[in-house]
Amino acid sequence: MPRFQHTLIATALLAASSTYAATTSTSYEDIADSAAWQSADGQQSLLISSLEGDGISVYNASGKEIQHIEGIEALGADVRYGLRSKGGKKADIVAVGLPDEDAIAFYQINGKAKAPLTKVGRLPLEITPEGVCLGKNATSGDMFVASYDEAGNLVQYKLAFDGKQVISAIQHNGKPTFVRSMNVGGELSGCAMDDETNTLYVAEQNVGVWVYGADPENVKDRALLDVVEPLGHLEEIENLDIVYQAHGKGAIVIADEGQGFVLYDRVSHKFLGKFDVAGVEEAKLVSASTQQLWIGNTELDEPVYQTLSWNELEKLSGYKAENTLSPRELEIKGVELVRAHGETKAVDNHGDAADDPALWYNVESPKDSLIIATNKKGGLMAYDLQGNEIQYLEGGKPNNVDIRQDVIDADGNQIALAAASNRKKNTVTLYTIDGSSTPIKPLPATQGTVHPKAPELLSSVDEVYGLCMSRGEDSTPYVFVNGKDGQIEQWRISVKNGEAQGTVVRTLNVPSQPEGCVVDDRTQTLYVGEEDHAIWTFDARADGNTEGKVFAKVDGKHLIDDIEGLTLYQTTEQNLLIASSQGNNTYAAFDLNDQGKFVKSFAIIGDDERGTDGATDTDGIHAVSQNLGEEFPNGLFLAQDWYNIDSQYKTENQNFKIVDWRDIQAVLK
Repeated sequence: MPRFQHTLIATALLAASSTYAATTSTSYEDIADSAAWQSADGQQSLLISSLEGDGISVYNASGKEIQHIEGIEALGADVRYGLRSKGGKKADIVAVGLPDEDAIAFYQINGKAKAPLTKVGRLPLEITPEGVCLGKNATSGDMFVASYDEAGNLVQYKLAFDGKQVISAIQHNGKPTFVRSMNVGGELSGCAMDDETNTLYVAEQNVGVWVYGADPENVKDRALLDVVEPLGHLEEIENLDIVYQAHGKGAIVIADEGQGFVLYDRVSHKFLGKFDVAGVEEAKLVSASTQQLWIGNTELDEPVYQTLSWNELEKLSGYKAENTLSPRELEIKGVELVRAHGETKAVDNHGDAADDPALWYNVESPKDSLIIATNKKGGLMAYDLQGNEIQYLEGGKPNNVDIRQDVIDADGNQIALAAASNRKKNTVTLYTIDGSSTPIKPLPATQGTVHPKAPELLSSVDEVYGLCMSRGEDSTPYVFVNGKDGQIEQWRISVKNGEAQGTVVRTLNVPSQPEGCVVDDRTQTLYVGEEDHAIWTFDARADGNTEGKVFAKVDGKHLIDDIEGLTLYQTTEQNLLIASSQGNNTYAAFDLNDQGKFVKSFAIIGDDERGTDGATDTDGIHAVSQNLGEEFPNGLFLAQDWYNIDSQYKTENQNFKIVDWRDIQAVLK
């Protein structure tokens, strides 16, 4: 027996000819691609196949042809569920490439016995499509179609449904506008989108399978799933699809003309093995349904699709496909959606730059309050509540920032004190904030442990990272700064004659790297996010117990690592701790009035009418409960946006999203 790897057989052959549960009843000279559809009640399934010059053929679960659409050249096919119109209507759709027309055709799947497909749209392209794939963000519900040409170009469009037609959601001068365009490389042979992980797979036939972020609001640097021999397990990639299973499990199935059918874990991307099917001379086409794999047997004199059951798959490969799902069932439940009300101007620096926001409250004119935020490649920004930049104070590499107002200095003056963790010098940098045209003003530290070359407080943590402030029971301001090794310093701050003094009063620890933190001044409780593991609580008092307690663990449901920003939303009625759950682009709310009970998670999505995008891979967050005027009477929520795009979905530098708290309150009920 061939060598076994990770419980899967590296190569296997069915000893005798397979007995197929279904074989398509008609044959066409060129079967190009296919996609499976499953009805909502699970009672119906269809195979929809593109046939090049012979159009489109639709088969039922037993392989009987029930519809044939002629008169078009069709390449590629993919299915997605529940494209929603503004009026609440939903459509299951199939997308098919029309190379003769440089377009994509959309058909609604109605499940009728004789004519299940009805044409509902045509999207003109700037390329000649060789293949298509559909994807739906499982959190936001946004749907996308991608198409590629023979020159390696790929374009992606966001889709909308007006109740009758599928159209491009983004238009410019009345014409459809792609939300992403790129040249992948050489000859492309297939693509697939994983809705749950927001991953786009693109097969470059003689090179390998590329991995991208599927959502244009969350585009990650591309990586390789695998490459051709001798460095990888592939040879000539023809097609691919995804087997979805419950609890985030599943497999990527690649049809490779030289290697047969190759399996990879869809989360870890680990190579699981490969197998051949007797009677299938060349592995070229594969489509996954919830019941089985449909395999295109293209080298027969009369090419057909044949099914491979999950039992047969297990016999051939050792891979057990149980609790399978369709993309219809991947919608992430329990996550409420709120739209971004506005956003700040993008930061000046490219890459990972924007990080953490705070707010200075203008007591005399609340609507003129200011967002104070960090550009960790260059300085601090002040924005008004419409997101316009008021000031950019260059200097250092501030990572996190926090503010305490109503601080009384030794001279009896009332000041707004801000602190930031400066990674350039491993210091805590202090500022005052006011309502002038240059609201951020450096506050020099001249006493205590001061950096030898700058008036800043020199930290002893290995690398300053997260930071938050508190006001002690006697109104003394404190700064908590943490390092990547888990050490947390608590500094007592005093101000006299326009200069600051800082003294470390104690140190705390969490087991591994923390970042986000926030202090509840009411209860003198410090909350610290240990990125990969848990939220911890500590006594925030300078003479308090240094032992921490776990408040909430990374559970893969409400908190998915990394835990990033932490913030509080506090009124006389509400007392919420909110955490940025970066692993699934959500924000988890916990009720501190009810022993920290989890309330709900929400995600920030874009508003195409306002021209704002959502927030993804968020670092810092900040909630404000004060009345900030007519626009934000119940306060607001601020979130750093890692992947920022403009109204035409063109990439911009990072920024901060602004959400009206009323929209969050509406979904937390």
